[in-house]
Amino acid sequence: MKKTKKLRILALTTIATSFLALQTAEAATYTVQKGDTLSKIATNHKVTVQDIKTWNNLKNDMIYVAQKLEVSKQTTNETVKPSNPSTTTPSKPTTTSHTVVKGDSLSKIANQYSLSVKEIKDWNGLATDTIYIGQVLKLSAGASVPGNETVHNNGSSGAGTSKDPTANGQAINKKTVEVANSLVGTPYLYGGNTPDGLDCSGLIYYAFNQGGLKIGRHSSEGYFGNSTQVNNPVSGDLVFFENTYKQGISHMGIYIGNNKFIHAGADGVEVSDVTYSYWSTRLVAYKRFDAIK
Repeated sequence: MKKTKKLRILALTTIATSFLALQTAEAATYTVQKGDTLSKIATNHKVTVQDIKTWNNLKNDMIYVAQKLEVSKQTTNETVKPSNPSTTTPSKPTTTSHTVVKGDSLSKIANQYSLSVKEIKDWNGLATDTIYIGQVLKLSAGASVPGNETVHNNGSSGAGTSKDPTANGQAINKKTVEVANSLVGTPYLYGGNTPDGLDCSGLIYYAFNQGGLKIGRHSSEGYFGNSTQVNNPVSGDLVFFENTYKQGISHMGIYIGNNKFIHAGADGVEVSDVTYSYWSTRLVAYKRFDAIK
């Protein structure tokens, strides 16, 4: 009798365990912390960047602090027949472009998408391995990266020039963005204009002088007065804001594309997004130094 009772208990336990094993597993989630990137999160959770983007319906690599991301695929624990080992060659990425984030390098991006550095350089017309934050890179020969992006602009549409910079101006802008990108993380220092410490206009002064454009040291108001408004900003143009710590023109940065800009904020030199409510409500205009236009 006791033996029969034990067998019944064992059978019920087995059935219950089997039933629980068949339930759908919850996908694990991760809350984005300051300093995180998709590649860092992917590495920590032993998945790929593309996995995370697919599971979270992300169109690019941009994430924000406190964002919750699924870092594992929702799966069921039903019995699955073992498959034969795959002998196929890893497929090329289905993503057509990659937006460069802090910490990226061509070799890192190439490994991330199972490509070679040479392929990425050829597809994007790169002569060197230098890339900058916010830059959009093609990930296949036939990929097209929109040249005229949708730019968030609270300025007076049509009031400025629609022309692109001259070839010399484009070269200055490119070098200036590279310099500004290398300064990300530099501490904020009121009146500072060296890599030891920078304020917003000091960043402009240092980056453009290093980029090949000799300009004097002015405040953001001063730079606003000797630059021309542009309707279609390109990487390297200026972006101005008002009513930040005082009334009127009070802050500026260097536009790097995709609605991102590099500036010296209270936390030091960083990359921000003009579509964020704080900046979008204070955006005045995109402008370009007269010597570059």
